[in-house]
Amino acid sequence: MRFLASAITATMVLALGVSPSPAVAQEQAPAPPQAAPSDAEVTSEIVILHATNDGKGIDPKIGKMPELGKPPFSAYNSYKLLERLKVSLQKGKPTTTKLPNGSVLMVSLKDVVAAKKKDEPRRFVVSASIQKPGGTTFLPLLEVNAKAGENFFVAGQQHMGGVLVLGIKVAP
Repeated sequence: MRFLASAITATMVLALGVSPSPAVAQEQAPAPPQAAPSDAEVTSEIVILHATNDGKGIDPKIGKMPELGKPPFSAYNSYKLLERLKVSLQKGKPTTTKLPNGSVLMVSLKDVVAAKKKDEPRRFVVSASIQKPGGTTFLPLLEVNAKAGENFFVAGQQHMGGVLVLGIKVAP
């Protein structure tokens, strides 16, 4: 009987999410308000595109990306969206993403640079590197001083008769 009571209590705890402790519940103080986002963490978007010359044009799922019509990207007449990722970049803590060709993209927020003038936006120092499968480096380290909302690109890795083009931007 004691076993049955313990089993019922355990089931109630799991089902209701309450503590099996016999202690009396106490009123909890309200949680402190969430702090404003700090310079130690930002949201970033990574788009993974497949560029070819197969004459299919630019995939409408990519959205507005005028850079694709300008050199060096205009060397390809077709772009297909393979993946769009939202990632959180924490200062000094790399985020990794596996690419379709087996390589690994590593992106990190290095610093946030305050605007020098009143009308200028903050800038974000972001680093990116790519490791090929097996540990060899395709792109050892690229460091970019980027404005929020503007893409910077990493391209050139061979993939299925074309190349991968990676667009990275810090969300405003």
